[in-house]
Amino acid sequence: MIPVDLLITHASQLLTCPGPATGVRQPTSRDLGIIDDGALAIRDGVVVDAGPTERIASEYAAERCINAAGQLVTPGLVDPHTHLVHGGSRHDEWERKITGQPLTGLVTGIASTRAATRDASSKTLHARALHDLDIALVHGTTTIEAKTGYGLDRAEELRLLDIMTSLTHPIEISRTFLGAHVVPAEFADQREAYVQLIIDMLPEVVGRADWFDVWCDPVAFTPTETTALLTAAQRHGLPCRVHADQTGGVGGTGIAVAFKAGSVDHLDEVSATDLVALGHSDTVAILLPGCTLHQRETTVRDWPSWCRRIIESNAVVALSTDYNPGTCPMLSLQVIMGLASRLYRMSAAEVWLGVTRNAAASLHQAHRVGGLTVGMHADIVIWEANDHRQVLNRFGHNQVDQVLKAGKVVVQNGALL
Repeated sequence: MIPVDLLITHASQLLTCPGPATGVRQPTSRDLGIIDDGALAIRDGVVVDAGPTERIASEYAAERCINAAGQLVTPGLVDPHTHLVHGGSRHDEWERKITGQPLTGLVTGIASTRAATRDASSKTLHARALHDLDIALVHGTTTIEAKTGYGLDRAEELRLLDIMTSLTHPIEISRTFLGAHVVPAEFADQREAYVQLIIDMLPEVVGRADWFDVWCDPVAFTPTETTALLTAAQRHGLPCRVHADQTGGVGGTGIAVAFKAGSVDHLDEVSATDLVALGHSDTVAILLPGCTLHQRETTVRDWPSWCRRIIESNAVVALSTDYNPGTCPMLSLQVIMGLASRLYRMSAAEVWLGVTRNAAASLHQAHRVGGLTVGMHADIVIWEANDHRQVLNRFGHNQVDQVLKAGKVVVQNGALL
């Protein structure tokens, strides 16, 4: 018998989510790598074998064993687009919008969150971020991307990056510099100066951030500005991500592809030409159904057809919360999975790959997280379900029983340890 640290046996279904590190295109159920009555052998926080329980139990011995009989076992969920560190709340703004009240006298949008973030101490922001990470963890997230973007000046943006760096939590954090979120009001007539300010910050960003991000959109940065910013980031060795074509189609998706971005996010108004380019690239399209719901945009377009066009372009497609205080104050990828099924009519395989391997691919981490094949980190969720489709069908409560990070149980019976 081969000694290991941990065996997980008798999973009703084990989803191994195999595939290339660049992600799975147009996934079907076979791409989930489902093993009935499945088992995992884990040593030093890494999967050393996966297969039917009968074989794994006959070949491996461990002091610890988790019997997952009647339960679903999947990779830990990966959330590839969040605005984790921020202050304040925009509930007042949101209530006025949904009830048709005027916003007179109220600071709104990113400007509101920027002011609240500046007013909050680093200690307060740190504590809030840890609390939010706890919520994400108990709902199954084990890897997360976190952006700045609510500082919009040198001191505040660097402060947000430093807060992210100081976070100690079971969830693994990939840090993104989003100084190019929007042009702040004080630079409204000096756009070139603000673009240059962001570029001048890059030497200090290197080492603090894993990624550079820019919002290419009619309400944010122009294609010319976006190109200048991405060129500078590339020169400093920072891989890029791009918010693109959300409120209008300006070719941001095509620019993201040209710069070999890890992801292009939103794509509400993506053009047919850019979709062709996207389908021939390794840039991952990140869709955000929580924004569609929270911003009351469910009737703006035929969302299922829009989503199908992106998937059938042969793009690698992922899903994310876009957790932020304005357009989607949502931390649960479980809810996002259910919304992707209901609003976008994505299949179970498309949804599951969207929050595991494909999400990890957008972070260039799919060789180590987002799957449960041999050699991958033992980031695992054990669900109160016996079929992966039940997680999408049921909604309104947390269906996580246990979460393991690198083979260590960090959530049990749905609660933090």
